[in-house]
Amino acid sequence: MDHLRVIVDGPRTGAVNMQRDAALLAAWRPGDAPVLRLYRWQPYAVSYGFHQKPEDFDQAAIARLGYDLVRRPTGGRAILHAEELTYSVVGPSPSPLFGDTLHTCYMKINEALVAFLKDLGLDVEISGGEDRSEMRQAVCFKSAGQHEIRVQGRKIVGSAQRRTEGAFLQHGSLLVGPHHVNLLDCLDARRRAVLGRDQLLAATTDLGRLRGAPYRPAELDELEEHLAAAFCRTLGLEQERLSWADLELDEG
Repeated sequence: MDHLRVIVDGPRTGAVNMQRDAALLAAWRPGDAPVLRLYRWQPYAVSYGFHQKPEDFDQAAIARLGYDLVRRPTGGRAILHAEELTYSVVGPSPSPLFGDTLHTCYMKINEALVAFLKDLGLDVEISGGEDRSEMRQAVCFKSAGQHEIRVQGRKIVGSAQRRTEGAFLQHGSLLVGPHHVNLLDCLDARRRAVLGRDQLLAATTDLGRLRGAPYRPAELDELEEHLAAAFCRTLGLEQERLSWADLELDEG
């Protein structure tokens, strides 16, 4: 295992994005090289964790806004995928590369994300965790869980993981703009009443806010290249660039 298969997959619907991540995990076999998939969302999409329910969301509002609504194959809480870089990693665990547990695997991937953010000149810290009341919130970016990445005390990355025998899928969102706060418009009335937009903005930050200007599409392409390079450097692997078609996987 001396290379990282990298797929820069472009914008896809919510259903296709989650089907492709699930297909990567289902297809992984012992001895396979790990995969890094970088992708975006068109249209924007609300994803919710495996243990959440679609009834937690105002589906009429989501349709009116033109967003997708999709269930993730991983746990965690709801995210509006909008202005972000989205990554997924599939690889072996237990393994010398990613360790033996969810924690060691999560922290190894954190190393790559932190390296990317430091390359941008940002001062990064790791969260010590959230209290029980925060854990019960429906919104991923409301608070930073244990070992999640923050800049200036605010959460900038949200990730979730699923593990099968011998393999894992971890995917996550690295915020590039503030549009994720519009998730509040997509919650059911009861959950929307206990969260405020200002509260969510105060708990998060994004790359555009940190540099003082939004990112243009071509700049997002460059950020994806830098993120792929940070993963390869951190994992000590050579990059093997592939397209989705090269993998010949069943998305059903």
